[in-house]
Amino acid sequence: MVVSIVIVSYNTCRILDECIASIKRETAVSYEVIVVDNASHDGSCGMLKQKYPEVTLIENNDNAGFARANNQGFAAARGKYFFMLNSDTVILDGAIDKLADFMEKDSDAGICAPRNVGRSGEVQYSCDHFPGLWNTLCVYSNLVNRFPKVKMFRRSRMQYWDYCAVRDVERVSGCSLMIRSELFRRLGGLDSNYFMYFEETDLCYRVIREGWRVVYLPDPAIIHYGGESSVSQTGRRVINRTIYSYYLCSQYYFYRKNYGYFSMAAIRGLDAAYGMALLARNAFRKDRPKREHGLAKGRALCASALGFQRG
Repeated sequence: MVVSIVIVSYNTCRILDECIASIKRETAVSYEVIVVDNASHDGSCGMLKQKYPEVTLIENNDNAGFARANNQGFAAARGKYFFMLNSDTVILDGAIDKLADFMEKDSDAGICAPRNVGRSGEVQYSCDHFPGLWNTLCVYSNLVNRFPKVKMFRRSRMQYWDYCAVRDVERVSGCSLMIRSELFRRLGGLDSNYFMYFEETDLCYRVIREGWRVVYLPDPAIIHYGGESSVSQTGRRVINRTIYSYYLCSQYYFYRKNYGYFSMAAIRGLDAAYGMALLARNAFRKDRPKREHGLAKGRALCASALGFQRG
């Protein structure tokens, strides 16, 4: 068995069907698909049993979270390489074969990841530096957009780079990530203290600390539909405070675990200050959708940073 593909699903029946169909269509190496369902109620499990009986299905009675569910799947996996894949993806042009072939040829790579594109083919910023106060400050102060050609201001998601070359990076998106199975097991898998968000960042951090490389490959590609459910009918992004609080709480846990309590306190303070600035800036804004978006984000930042809301 060359590749074990683990997909965590939560109410994604239609796109999960499309994802698995693309795996079958585009993958030639020996593989297995393991789906861990986090108590979906949209018929996902029934669809899998009917259309893909060869898929190993693990049905959870409740939502175990992304990290814990992935660990469940990989505990049952037999492949030489583990491929963590979101259900809202479509495999293009033998991407899994290309990733596995790269891992076979490059013995120093612990993790590799493909190019992610959106529905219309636009490249998504799927690589990043590890989290840091400077990166966050550049985003909050809008230096990212004010000085688009200055690399030191555009470190967030590596926006200074065109994503067209093979490159060692610090972290890659967990929507499509391949790792050596023995390395994954030696590291103890994903840290299940992350319910969702930052679990792949933490994994990449540990992989690099162990002396392995994390490599981005531009040739293997997948479509990633992620984030489209968070767009309102007006086309603007909306803030789900529960989901955003998961993101922030995971961020604070990453800082505390890997950087220490002082750094965690500093990022909380920065988030709280920016949240209060958003509340003040948007309190009397005339554009209602922008006002509601800004106020929702400000409230979520303040609540999580000050410890009033948990994921």
